[in-house]
Amino acid sequence: MNRIILTFAAYGLLSCSVKDSSTPDSTVAKIDSSTTNIPADKNFILIEDFEETKNTFRPDTFELYDQSTDGGQLIAFHTKDKDYLVLDIWLFGETQKNTTYWTDKHLSLKIVKQTNYVYDKPYYEEGYKTKETTEFYSYLDDSCKIYDAEREEIKDSDNSTKEKKIRDFFTDVTKDIQIIK
Repeated sequence: MNRIILTFAAYGLLSCSVKDSSTPDSTVAKIDSSTTNIPADKNFILIEDFEETKNTFRPDTFELYDQSTDGGQLIAFHTKDKDYLVLDIWLFGETQKNTTYWTDKHLSLKIVKQTNYVYDKPYYEEGYKTKETTEFYSYLDDSCKIYDAEREEIKDSDNSTKEKKIRDFFTDVTKDIQIIK
């Protein structure tokens, strides 16, 4: 058992010290993932980095009127100190959805976190209950992997359809917005 733990620890330390040359993100290389609970997918490091340094980002808020009957909001977080942007999109109402996109400075998708909130009855009635589901979409090497809330990979025949919806939603919401990079 000690050998197994030692082997995983050594592998973790070695993998954190070497930057994958196929990724242009210098942020990924700067963060020590040995202290975080993330899968081997290096894009999760962007989420961890943003959570730790969110106060260094400048938010710009845009109202979204045509995406939901109850409206929505896009908050674009940017800073000159990082090589990525974060676009946090909220749709309000009974189809409440929060989709957060981490992109490079050219708006190429890196990782997406989508949380859907499903109500058992209309939210204006007393005693409604909400079911929350979260999925992550990670873009590496011209492919997309989908993970559940526990960051376990989902291998499903419906993945390409779900990924297309994530990409189309991003394109639709950001098409008329000028984002300062």
